Amino acid sequence: MAKTPLHTQILSVPAARQDESPLFGVLPAEIRSSIFALALTDYPDPTPDNRYAAETCYTRPHYFAPRKSDTALLRTCRAAYAECWFLPFMLHEQTHWLTAQDRAPPEYRANVTQAALCSRLQLIKDQREDGEVVEIEGLRVFAQMYRLEGAALASLLRTPHLRPRRLTLTIRHTDWWHWESDEPLRFEAKWIPSVCEALPDSVREFCIELESLECKKDQVDFVAKEMREKWFFKRTDGAVLCPDVTGANVEVSRWSGTSRWNNRTWTRDETAPGRIDYYVVSVPFRLQYAVERKGGGVSDDAIRAAGSNDWDMRRVFDVRKMKIECIPGQGR
Repeated sequence: MAKTPLHTQILSVPAARQDESPLFGVLPAEIRSSIFALALTDYPDPTPDNRYAAETCYTRPHYFAPRKSDTALLRTCRAAYAECWFLPFMLHEQTHWLTAQDRAPPEYRANVTQAALCSRLQLIKDQREDGEVVEIEGLRVFAQMYRLEGAALASLLRTPHLRPRRLTLTIRHTDWWHWESDEPLRFEAKWIPSVCEALPDSVREFCIELESLECKKDQVDFVAKEMREKWFFKRTDGAVLCPDVTGANVEVSRWSGTSRWNNRTWTRDETAPGRIDYYVVSVPFRLQYAVERKGGGVSDDAIRAAGSNDWDMRRVFDVRKMKIECIPGQGR
């Protein structure tokens, strides 16, 4: 006979009354939830032995080690456990690498990780008294172009009960087509309809991060500008996520990393011996009212899509028109 999991055992017994505890007897549930969230939010593991090697393409700011959560709070009492046992998972930024294996951290295995994600989401749904699906804070995806265009992101979004509030897609310098040959940046749009067919109504923001070399700054800026003018996303409930065509809400960042990766030094791309400087532009897509509330504006194409009742995403999106290509010699 299978042994009942400890988690199930704890939840099967009602928690003792906590009337004398200020946490449960005085503070309202909303404030208590904020306190629990601060205590259970994940962070990069600071243990030196767990840091990723510097000479990889997945080591970068905020991603220099596996992320972890401190769960001591869940062991304090049954009442605390019952109220927030699922928070470490909900607050943990679910990070996936849709890449070749050598472009992802060693602990990440796509099939295993995605199967575990599906299992955990089902468990949380089953254990909640209201049977509601829990929305997670963030889903971050690092994707090589060949996997993105091969519908890998759409497949991930079809994971049962996966409802992220924020979706971030990062295209790194080594994810672009033919970066090894220093070809001009280009971004196909054929993957957008399939993603929209799976994009849940929980997503309030879809942010696309575009990274390349500092010397390709003009190309990155061009791709971001074209994206703001041509692109939008339509959720499964028909709501449209739009970029700000004015560019006022675009975020720019920079960072520097090693020029050595996979036993090769990329001298061509160096800014200084052993160093490569990266330039990153983030383009957020939000609901029209959220864009306009920040003083921005949306494109006519996005407005037309929002008013369309056509559910065939391949008719909604003109992927040939939405394709973005830089010209040879631009920004290098």
